[in-house]
Amino acid sequence: MSVMMSELSWDEYQRRIRDDAIVLLPVGAVEQHGHHLPLGTDWMMATYMARRAAENVNGIVAAPISYGYRSQVRTGGGAHQCGTTNLDGGTLINLVKDVVKELARHGARKIAVIDGHFENRFYLDEACFLAIRELQWAGIEDARILKMIYAEKISNETMEKVYAGGDYPGLDLEHGGILETAMMLYCYPDLVHLDRVKDEPLPEFPPYDMFPGNPDWVPSSGALSSGKLATAEKGKLLVEEFVATVTESLRREFRNPA
Repeated sequence: MSVMMSELSWDEYQRRIRDDAIVLLPVGAVEQHGHHLPLGTDWMMATYMARRAAENVNGIVAAPISYGYRSQVRTGGGAHQCGTTNLDGGTLINLVKDVVKELARHGARKIAVIDGHFENRFYLDEACFLAIRELQWAGIEDARILKMIYAEKISNETMEKVYAGGDYPGLDLEHGGILETAMMLYCYPDLVHLDRVKDEPLPEFPPYDMFPGNPDWVPSSGALSSGKLATAEKGKLLVEEFVATVTESLRREFRNPA
């Protein structure tokens, strides 16, 4: 039986909700990731993680929110490459808040927001806070929301294997780099073009931002670090660890009898 809400009839969805399903809402972005990765990388990976975790915990994956908060120059390359499609912060907050409230109206009481886009972070915090507050005002006091960036925690053992022969640039510069390229090679190999990877030096950003953003700060490819050392084997290490982390988090908060 599919765990994807969009593939269920309304009555099957209702039955699963009444059977105490955890509902996972993936949130990503439509954003350039260099010449070698697709624009949908962030929402596709968030949805993949949500689906795999849902299969482990009697979950349902709500239709993903594909668009995210605006790409920043120092973490996502900015908006100057064609295809990057940004939401204002308030738009994202209200969109996620409304969807979460609708899921609760359907009967879901265990909701997880799975984030796949670095810049979404605090806007999703606000969306979840406002949603839970408004649900409580409406008398729905037993709803709970878990929100997490699926890639926030990586074990030292995995890091050593994934970045063997290269340095970890930090999550803020891992945009189109080894981590995302390896995961996409494992999950969506037909959409990755390793022959197009540009082996450019890491950008040296100043300790401030400018508005409008300066595209000259960003490597010409749009990727902030090189994905040249990425392999599907490294992607498997990362993806399976992230799936386990999301699954463990959901079980701890929503399936633990204590």
